[in-house]
Amino acid sequence: MHRMLTVCCIALGLLVSNMTLAAETTLRITLQLPLKSHLGQNLLLFKDEVEKNSNGEIAVEIYDSAQLYKDKEVPQAVGSGQIEMGVASLTRYVGDIPAVDIFYQPFMFNTEAKVRAAVAPGSPVRELLDNAILETGGRVLWWQAYGGAIMLSQGGPIRTPADIEGKKVRVFGKTLGEFIQAVGGSPTLISGSEQYLAYQRGTVDVGMTGVSGVKSRSLWEVMDTITVTNHADIEFIVVV
Repeated sequence: MHRMLTVCCIALGLLVSNMTLAAETTLRITLQLPLKSHLGQNLLLFKDEVEKNSNGEIAVEIYDSAQLYKDKEVPQAVGSGQIEMGVASLTRYVGDIPAVDIFYQPFMFNTEAKVRAAVAPGSPVRELLDNAILETGGRVLWWQAYGGAIMLSQGGPIRTPADIEGKKVRVFGKTLGEFIQAVGGSPTLISGSEQYLAYQRGTVDVGMTGVSGVKSRSLWEVMDTITVTNHADIEFIVVV
């Protein structure tokens, strides 16, 4: 991880050197998750490496928990230069690049080996998507695993499609919405930062997220059952 961050820092230095001639450059990063999440912790490592390797000429500011932009707003914000850097779930690029939702095709990436092969640097899948994202105005620095998708519920697990039938289900992408419709549920698109309140208020009956989000977002306080389905692979990307 440290080696990768060092390489990214060098590349980033070349990019930001053309942004200003001032002695110090401020690099703002938007993140929808809390800083205590593993995505936030990796950004803290990145911040330390950038500031150390730039001898303090680049100051990194991290705005976590969607303080500046919601997840769906990150691609446009970074691509247009409204903010220098951001972390977004890969599916947020589906409007420009429908192929990103290959990771959300139900049960296509159902083993860790398949996931690792697809997201490895230089793999045919990743290279194609990285190049397509570059055309939107953002350059991918690294991919960040978030894990397989799970279901959240109250009072019991989701054992069969019948347990979803007629229920409102939180989704985070069009393809996942189509999956829920196919099994008889009603998909509701809700951003990650709004999950807690949605579950607490009963906006949806069933949740969908990555297992790491249960702890970092304290979702265990409002949903008492996890069903590990791994029906999709959730990937985040860090773009500049």
